[in-house]
Amino acid sequence: MNKQITSVLLVAGTCIGAGMIALPLALAKLGIIPSLVVMLSAWFLTYYPSLVSVELNLQSEHGLSLGLLGRKFSGKKAEMLGEISVKLLSYALLSAYIYGGASIIQKLISNTWTFAVTETVLSGAIIVLLLLPIKIISKVNNMAFIGFIGLFLLLIVKIVTCIDPAITPWKVSPNLSNVASIATIVFTSFGYQVIFHTLRDYCGRDVKMLKRAFFYGSIIPMVIYMIWTCGVLAVIYKADKEFYSLIVDGNVEVGDLVKALSEIFRFSGLQIVIWWVSIFTILTSIIGVGLGLIESYHLSLRKKLKYSKLVSAIVTIVPSYIIATIVPNAFIKTLGMAGSILVVIAIILPTYLFLKAKISSPYIHILKKWCLILCLLVGIMLIEAEIFR
Repeated sequence: MNKQITSVLLVAGTCIGAGMIALPLALAKLGIIPSLVVMLSAWFLTYYPSLVSVELNLQSEHGLSLGLLGRKFSGKKAEMLGEISVKLLSYALLSAYIYGGASIIQKLISNTWTFAVTETVLSGAIIVLLLLPIKIISKVNNMAFIGFIGLFLLLIVKIVTCIDPAITPWKVSPNLSNVASIATIVFTSFGYQVIFHTLRDYCGRDVKMLKRAFFYGSIIPMVIYMIWTCGVLAVIYKADKEFYSLIVDGNVEVGDLVKALSEIFRFSGLQIVIWWVSIFTILTSIIGVGLGLIESYHLSLRKKLKYSKLVSAIVTIVPSYIIATIVPNAFIKTLGMAGSILVVIAIILPTYLFLKAKISSPYIHILKKWCLILCLLVGIMLIEAEIFR
């Protein structure tokens, strides 16, 4: 039972991140009821194809990353596509987190620094943090995650009690164009695809345990996203319809959203909770994505360079910092880009490898070719929607 609970929490913890803050900004134009439908659809579109990656790992002697699965079932080109996709996803996410973190910090310190200075200082601090011994980083991450969970539950309770069903944006403009414009951002919030090989080794070939881990581990974030998004939209709509209209028009930064929430709840203690929830969310996301990317570079450079860890940190953070500084409203835009890359990682490449492998004795029997092809087509449509957005 302990192993099952740990597996579920690993998936949920990997999934929940800074992308959660973006959901109200993205979904405001739809309204609450269409937003619930979109989030449920995004959950299924990630969960069902996730069983493909589980199946591919079960067909291997031990857990393999997406790139190594590509090499095993297809060859070098598929391996290269998998490795490049994972790195591009990491850079897109880090760019979003740096921009979002800088936006939140700047609003917190009341514009004491310019936004460019805030981004620069934050990026430098991230490099220093990720160069610390792994034990210290783990402690910082654990403390931040525990702090996030505790404060978030407190915040959600308060938000839910402030909702007035009579003054709630149940439907705003749920047309196909608006759904297409935010679909990849919502999809990004269900990004737990980097953990398949880890859980395969942890759970062995226990198929039931793995299926439960990814089902319940992805359901937990979905429920949290639904409560958070609907609560935030309802509270803001009730308190300030003009500000809600600015969100719908795409004229609100993530820092503005956090600041608006803190001003709605005039009790100073709750204002502090909102700021710290936002900061903890960004911090845990940066640590998770940044550490993984740094380690991948460090493994290939440590025998070639004396200061390989420092070089790896610079190569990881500096490009992300540059993207964050040159892309306007980078938090939303780079999350959308990350969603397109995640479609390749979560749906397109695993489905291609599964069909190419022609597995005669699958461990997971609910995987149907027609359903996978349908998910594949939807995934391609998501990428097209992001390209032409």
